[in-house]
Amino acid sequence: MFLTISPTAQKVLKKYTDNKKLHVLLSFDDGVGIYSKLQATCGLETNFDIVIVNDTADLTDYETEIDSSLGRFLVKDYSLEFLDDETYLGTDQFNLLVLSGRYTGIIDNNVSLKDFSHYTPNSHALMEKTDLI
Repeated sequence: MFLTISPTAQKVLKKYTDNKKLHVLLSFDDGVGIYSKLQATCGLETNFDIVIVNDTADLTDYETEIDSSLGRFLVKDYSLEFLDDETYLGTDQFNLLVLSGRYTGIIDNNVSLKDFSHYTPNSHALMEKTDLI
C-alpha cells in the first residue's frame, strides 16, 4: 500500500515529517487507543485523523507502517481494510484534508490534523472524562 500525498497536503504535513523525533499516524478513529475520541456512532462513517506524536508516545495500537510521499506513516493493522492499495491524501477547495482511494473514492472528506507532539507520556491532556451510564 502506498499513500500519495498531494503538494498542497504536503505543505501542511512537511514540518512534521521532516522532524525525525516525531511519528505521523494515519489513525482510524474507531475508539481504540488514546488518540481516538470516538465512543459510539450509529452512522456508517469512516473517520481518519492525522495524529502527530513525539518519540516518547505510546504506539501500542499502531503496529503497521505504510509508505507515503513524505515517508512512513503508522496505522492500526486492521484499518488497512478501509484503504486502497493506492490511497491519496489531498485537499479540497477549503484546504481540508481529504482521504480517497483509487477504487473506493472518497474515504474521509474531513481528515483532522491533531498535533500531540508536545505531550509527555504522563500527560493526561488526552484523557477526558466521559459521561457515565
